[in-house]
Amino acid sequence: MPPAETGTWSGRGLWRYRADLAVRGDPVTLGEGATPLLPHEKYLLKMEGISPTGSFKDRGAATTITAARAAGARTVIEDSSGNAGTAIAAYAAAAGLRARIFAPDDIVAAKARAIEVLGAELIKVSGPRSAVTEAAVAATKDAYDAGHARDDAFLEGTKTIAYELFEELGDQLRDVITPVGQGTVLIGMAMGFADLVAMGRMERAPRLHGVQSEACAPLVRGASLGRPAPVVRQPSIADGIRIPEPTRAERSYAAVRYSGGRWIAVADDAIERAWRQAASMGLLMEPTSAASIAGARVLNLPPGSVLIITGSGLKAIDRY
Repeated sequence: MPPAETGTWSGRGLWRYRADLAVRGDPVTLGEGATPLLPHEKYLLKMEGISPTGSFKDRGAATTITAARAAGARTVIEDSSGNAGTAIAAYAAAAGLRARIFAPDDIVAAKARAIEVLGAELIKVSGPRSAVTEAAVAATKDAYDAGHARDDAFLEGTKTIAYELFEELGDQLRDVITPVGQGTVLIGMAMGFADLVAMGRMERAPRLHGVQSEACAPLVRGASLGRPAPVVRQPSIADGIRIPEPTRAERSYAAVRYSGGRWIAVADDAIERAWRQAASMGLLMEPTSAASIAGARVLNLPPGSVLIITGSGLKAIDRY
């Protein structure tokens, strides 16, 4: 099914923006999108954790699996530290497709269990994160590559975050900060805001800021050179962005640079402090999500800035 006339939005949730998504096929949906904005300190939190499987990755999974099914896929392959694997597993099940998820051998137990409960085959790979990706790519020889770090259909889903923020805040939107691992939220938002400017709906895109943990900050460390800096893999409370070798680094750098944003690395203890403080105010979120709060504080972003809260704290409840 070809996209509808560009610029015509109707309905609710992610597929409200069907006209401006470069994805063919009948939508696969579990009710993703339309996440709320909540005030916190002087900021606004975009609460992606209320998504069907508890993270923003559901947006990308919806568009990726829609495209996969339209292409005739029967089995899809993903490599993930947890959230993307869970999302792909869920949407593949909804579409009647098989899924094989490759993950690091130290994947968070709750995420590993979720992948299996959703009927996907979980394959744990030891060694560096790049080994997980290599194993997944090798498996795509006889299956559909739904890898969120490689499939541009995934970005068609995440760009809808920009559309939603525009509809809620309009030209009042000046700054947005997000945790960055592979960069799928950051790049997707840059795409979405570029669309809105091109349509004449926005005068200018907001500044986009990328935050990483000091424990794994290849994009921040290499920002001055425009290429990721080598990092030594080590534990981090922000496991969702512990990506030593991000695939789309050039696009992540472009998203921040062209918007006039900044890169920032924050300490794990600052992330944990923000995470626990949020919980004390009734906000459950993944530790990775709290990197947005810690980063916004360090950058002293202005009141009304939007912080992307990427995942649900229910995924990490045993870590509080």
